[in-house]
Amino acid sequence: MKLNQLFADVAAQEQFERDGYIVIDLTTPDIVQHLGRRFYDLNAEIPDGFSSGATEVDEQIKKEIFAEMDALLGPPLDSTFINYKKLGSTFLCKAPGEKGHVNVHQDWSVVDESQYASATVWIPTEPVDEHNGALRVLPGSHLFFNKLRNSHIPVSYRGSEQVLWEHMLTVPMQPGQAFVLNHAVIHASSANRTDRARVVIAYGVTSAAAQLTFHYRGAAQTDDQLERFAMPDDFFLRYHNIGERPLIGVLTGRFDYPVPVVSPEEIYAMIQRERECRKDIPYFRDHWIRPQASAI
Repeated sequence: MKLNQLFADVAAQEQFERDGYIVIDLTTPDIVQHLGRRFYDLNAEIPDGFSSGATEVDEQIKKEIFAEMDALLGPPLDSTFINYKKLGSTFLCKAPGEKGHVNVHQDWSVVDESQYASATVWIPTEPVDEHNGALRVLPGSHLFFNKLRNSHIPVSYRGSEQVLWEHMLTVPMQPGQAFVLNHAVIHASSANRTDRARVVIAYGVTSAAAQLTFHYRGAAQTDDQLERFAMPDDFFLRYHNIGERPLIGVLTGRFDYPVPVVSPEEIYAMIQRERECRKDIPYFRDHWIRPQASAI
């Protein structure tokens, strides 16, 4: 068994490694819709734009939400994954309106990705499509760049976000399904153009043996210098001062880390390579491989 194997099902693991994500049938609609109602119990007013419970400063509230979610979703997750650990869970809300647009990005790198896999399990509590902010994803893009990532570190594709957006695939889903995305895969979501909030449950998972890490670049560092922290497994439940130097964890080093820009032409070539690799797969041929409105 490989160190980075997360899925009990070999075919699911292979698809996850190939595409950087997979949509699975995880549980019943009733369970996730029940948890979705809990979001409204906890939030008398819907936050504007896109909001994440990860920014909640009360650790006890975050732990209680995780416990309630895990009581219902833990068993099907345990049947789906092997040799893994949960990093916490929370609600993600996209309110109606253009402010809910989430631009092209990758999730933070929190483990040594040369050895281990880490992922988000994204579970909608109601049907999602292009009208209310279903995920957009670029298949295979987890292999584009081998770079450390968080909100402080520049990305290699800066300046090419629109090129990426135009060539992504929208993935409609039903409650009870889960979108498991590699933290390195490039994804986004459009604005919620309905009159109802879009509520999603998100779990972080990674290999059981993986050491969590966090890289910080702040005002005390030069533009290209990072600090590396070894983090506890409950890092996501305890790190609430998002955007600031963490108050938990152990500083293990400082190092220079310049991130060069990859040209739009190179990125377009990467996208076309992934399209070509999938031209004989029916789903991608029918939903993603089609004449493009624009090209570099």
